[in-house]
Amino acid sequence: MTFDEAIDALAVRSLLPTTGRTADMRQFDSGIKQHALWSATLTSINTLQQIGAGVDAILRGESDIATEMLAVKQSLEAEGYKAPEGKQGTMLDLTSIIRRQTIIETQVNMARGAGWHEQGMEPEVLEAYPAQELFRSATPKGGPEAERDWGARWIKAGGPPAKGGRMIALKTDPVWENLGNPELFPDGLGNRWAPFAIHSNMDLRDSDRTEAIALGLMKIDTPVTPLRNGFAQDLKAKPAVREQWLHEAIEDSGLASFDAVSVLHFSGKEAAA
Repeated sequence: MTFDEAIDALAVRSLLPTTGRTADMRQFDSGIKQHALWSATLTSINTLQQIGAGVDAILRGESDIATEMLAVKQSLEAEGYKAPEGKQGTMLDLTSIIRRQTIIETQVNMARGAGWHEQGMEPEVLEAYPAQELFRSATPKGGPEAERDWGARWIKAGGPPAKGGRMIALKTDPVWENLGNPELFPDGLGNRWAPFAIHSNMDLRDSDRTEAIALGLMKIDTPVTPLRNGFAQDLKAKPAVREQWLHEAIEDSGLASFDAVSVLHFSGKEAAA
């Protein structure tokens, strides 16, 4: 069985080649970023197509991370890509292992996260499991020293007081919007679902109605209204229409513009990271 909601979350993204860096893209609102498939300084439409096809294959159970990492490298090499001088092997090198792994894993995880969010907002699911818990699923890349203080982040994001160290809130609580908000946290991805930040290995799991009531998050008769991501509805529009909407939204922001071959450039000097 395919994860249809995750596939929809990927399919709704239009390819967005750009000379901009991550800090540039963080200036856009979540509506733009959730409808764009991009990677910092990646200007090749062919490689973006390869990434999209590869992630789709992974979501369908037809491929894996390693295979698609290799495909990205081959695509870049076929186009004659050269890493910036002195940056070979780093995150600024599109062909480096760490960069290719980050690209594929992040796209897969964001699509799955959006899919799980949509499934969790089904009325019957939300009725039974109205809350969710933020937890660390694995040690982050870089080891324990790379761990961020998610307890402090939870508080800053406005989450309910942690119970026994557990960070749990209703699925409709604003904390989920805030945890990935780049205006609050520089590493935020702009999602209201996991991953909220790259390389965090922080994930979500359902919390049932009985626990939510016991924790004081809701009363027995508290209604919980679904918050849809709307991707299935967006897919009713043709790809060209969705791409036009994305381009218009970006240009209306005044932050960036497109050149003759639809590569996105940011106004003024682009960010250094």
